[in-house]
Amino acid sequence: MVELRCDPGWVEEQLQEFFEDEGGPLGVGEAASPEVLEYFEGIFPASTLQIWRTIGFDGFAGGRHWITNPLEWAPAVESWLEGVELPFPDQRWWCITRTPMGSMQLWGEISGPALEVSAVLGSLWPDGSAQRNMADPVMRERMGCNQLLSLSEDVVTDDVTGRPLVDVGFERFGTLAADEVFALVPAYCLVGHKEASMLSVEPAVAHVAFLGQSTQPEMMPDMLATFGGEIADLLAAQ
Repeated sequence: MVELRCDPGWVEEQLQEFFEDEGGPLGVGEAASPEVLEYFEGIFPASTLQIWRTIGFDGFAGGRHWITNPLEWAPAVESWLEGVELPFPDQRWWCITRTPMGSMQLWGEISGPALEVSAVLGSLWPDGSAQRNMADPVMRERMGCNQLLSLSEDVVTDDVTGRPLVDVGFERFGTLAADEVFALVPAYCLVGHKEASMLSVEPAVAHVAFLGQSTQPEMMPDMLATFGGEIADLLAAQ
């Protein structure tokens, strides 16, 4: 059994706060099977597995946040990272959460929650600070909880109206199922524009994998790595 280096009661408190703020699970997902829990024991922090045992893989915040089964999402991750040079050591990456439009928060087995995939726009967002925090066992456990309970936003907007496309998707199609995403058809990477009239509902993993295969990902700057030292100096001087 993996030793939990942060209080299990603290994890339960974070869950309760999350439910109070965002509401409970939608109830459309799946429980974390013993096989999945056993597979990832020692790969993910014990706090992550504790949350999986408690709430499984499901949607929250009205379907704006999804805790994912990393094994099911492995094909999508592989399609995005194949042949891409990352600013991290070689390692296996897993999808731990995703948005309604398929953006993924990835967890590296060495670097932790250090990479986000913006699926519609085709960009990769590294976070070197997460890798540094992984060296601290307590911080690793806390990140294993906090990342699952941290909502990411779909910031893609309609080129004409400026409205968030995810808002239009919920208005038009309602809440997604666990295996669905809102998608632009044809994809933005193929046509270069984004309009609400292009929205549809597609199979989640297959569509995000298709986007990865069809996109040359753009590696975005690690803002904390670029400016983190300057910010730390400013805080220290205050």
